[in-house]
Amino acid sequence: MHSEHRAKLKECFQEETNALIYLEGGTVYHRYDTDFEYPFRQESNFWYLTGVNEPDFHMLMHVPSGTWHLFVPRRDAQFAVWNGYVFTKDDYNARYKPDKVHYDDELEEVIGSYKPERIYCLDEDSAEEIGESGWQTDDNLLKDALAYCRCIKTDWECNQLRKAADVANTAHRRLMKVVRHGMKEYEMKAEFDYVRLSRGMVHEPYSGIYASGPGSAILHYVNCDRQLKDGEWFLVDAGAEHNGYAADVTRTYPVNGKFTEFQAELYDIVLNAQNNAIDNVIPGNKMEELHLQASRDMLDGLNQMGLVKGELDELMEKNIFALFFPHGLGHFLGLDTHDVGGYPKGVEKIDRPGLKFLRARRTIEPGMVLTIEPGLYFIPALLKPAFEDEEKSRYLNADKIEPHLHSGGIRIEDNVIVTNGSNENLTNVPKERSEIEALIASEH
Repeated sequence: MHSEHRAKLKECFQEETNALIYLEGGTVYHRYDTDFEYPFRQESNFWYLTGVNEPDFHMLMHVPSGTWHLFVPRRDAQFAVWNGYVFTKDDYNARYKPDKVHYDDELEEVIGSYKPERIYCLDEDSAEEIGESGWQTDDNLLKDALAYCRCIKTDWECNQLRKAADVANTAHRRLMKVVRHGMKEYEMKAEFDYVRLSRGMVHEPYSGIYASGPGSAILHYVNCDRQLKDGEWFLVDAGAEHNGYAADVTRTYPVNGKFTEFQAELYDIVLNAQNNAIDNVIPGNKMEELHLQASRDMLDGLNQMGLVKGELDELMEKNIFALFFPHGLGHFLGLDTHDVGGYPKGVEKIDRPGLKFLRARRTIEPGMVLTIEPGLYFIPALLKPAFEDEEKSRYLNADKIEPHLHSGGIRIEDNVIVTNGSNENLTNVPKERSEIEALIASEH
């Protein structure tokens, strides 16, 4: 499967006559000046091209021939004392099947044997290090080429994403079964982690969000220490990682499992916007168009609830939606949770409230994998200044909004593979209110 990835990359450089591609893999990091090791996770581009998930490796690929070299660390017996076995080059050859295996101190010699006209590097630091020996380097093209390759997933990659999604789905359903007031947010995280770890998925694809009450309106909530309270929202944004590939799922529901009339109205607005957006995740549509339509759908719902007022076109023009929905509709998903490729070279962010945080702005194509995650939030830092703003306040029913200023927010997020003319939703966690209430009630 990784040979297919290298072949895709090679096609991006097919006019090159005698160039090399160089990537340095990840290394082990420690907590400040201590011997506390963080769990190793390979740099995503290196993993994409090699399948190697071990520290301190390097690779070269000769562009014209496609020949790839793996450079492995030269370990000594002392390493084995502290870290286990020392593998030979033959061991690594059998495991990763490169065209040639070398020790890392042979890198300069192998580069010299090619007399390359240019060496493509992933970043400025790598280019400077390689360029110290006099080789001409380029640290711009490779990053763009890898983003281009990675944004269209192979069948094998989609299968890894399905496996990650399956575990994330199971973990989210478990949280719906165990949630009750009086629990701490970190207890809910422990329940999620139990499912993930028991299924062999050691790495988190990102730091999850386990937010109750007002914390559910904090977009990157990290505290995870609050007690869940009866009737408040609980928002969990958490996933799983299989062979480096991520699932990223969000669900929001009342801690007691029963939606109030107000919660139900607000929740259905978000769910309707999400379902409409997912229906339109098809080739040819643009991400910013989906974002604007979801914003319009939710603004229409808020208007019908009496939280905002005015003509819908005017509300959209004045960007009132961004006061309640300040983030982007979704992003690419793959070896990174916020995967590469969202902005092709030359495509700029839209300088408009809400849209300027959109993480992907391109025409949708088969093989892309996206999250669709609309949300509505009562964020005091946005709404209070808007109440005092002469123009914006005309569109807000402050008397109806203020009682909910500290109630939090709702986000619903699914993972979607774009197929020919349609899509495949990898997320099957309940999101209809009746399904959520039934699942929570089944364990209480």
